[in-house]
Amino acid sequence: MIVSREAKGPAEAATSPSHGSTNPEKDTEMNEVHAITSAIADPARRDPLAPRGAMSFEIDMAKLRKMSMKELRDFRSVLHSMSEIAAAFSCQTRFSSEDGDNFNDAGNALQDLLEFVSRYEQALINVAKAAEPTASRDVEWRAWTILGYEADCADQLATFAVIASEAVRDEAEARTRERYGIKAGGAK
Repeated sequence: MIVSREAKGPAEAATSPSHGSTNPEKDTEMNEVHAITSAIADPARRDPLAPRGAMSFEIDMAKLRKMSMKELRDFRSVLHSMSEIAAAFSCQTRFSSEDGDNFNDAGNALQDLLEFVSRYEQALINVAKAAEPTASRDVEWRAWTILGYEADCADQLATFAVIASEAVRDEAEARTRERYGIKAGGAK
């Protein structure tokens, strides 16, 4: 179960004089749960072997939307490399069950990681596709981001060629607008 809420500031230490009650006053701001990995939300019952900090990692869409087109391209490259590496490891026998037909527990954990990285990459691509950059350099970075992903997913060259042609057209239009000082979507 994942619970996500906004933090209100640092929690008071247990040694604080005002920390005597288990039912804090209404006006006392406390930290709220950001993420948990089990149905047990009580920090006192948290697994003692778990690392400190959040036990879950979520895709921050707002951060993705703030990234420049080049940053999206660079980050997509990293996510793609991570998924390729995780996929390669998952093919190794050490991540298979004894019968070899399924993943063992470590293999299942690796598959969970791979699935998350793939979802992160898809979210990034969705942000890039929704973006409408006007500067020719940003239009080009956006195109490289999307084309790299589409090339990895393509089943037919013709479909990919159409996407690539549209990207070339968009970049040419952006360069023309810059060359002649035309604002996007209209005349001077």
